[in-house]
Amino acid sequence: MVTVAVFVGAGLLLLVLVVVAGNRVLRSDNPVSSGMADGLGSFIDVFDPARARADRDLKSHDNQGVVTPNPDDDDDRPVRVDLDRRVAKVRKPR
Repeated sequence: MVTVAVFVGAGLLLLVLVVVAGNRVLRSDNPVSSGMADGLGSFIDVFDPARARADRDLKSHDNQGVVTPNPDDDDDRPVRVDLDRRVAKVRKPR
């Protein structure tokens, strides 16, 4: 019975210390909680790795560019190739 009371008391003391420390971090003028957000943001990798990979893949689509050039960009190319006449013309640099 005494050991249960000791564990409950230690648990309550630990809970109070966590609440007080969290309150001090959130109310301080010095913004030091950004590391906490980074640490908690990686929990999705642990609990749902497939979702984390899918999110990273979707985020990488924002950085993709056009693979093929637009037809309007033909005037800017330094080399033009005419396959029908088998001729390649090189434009002089300006």
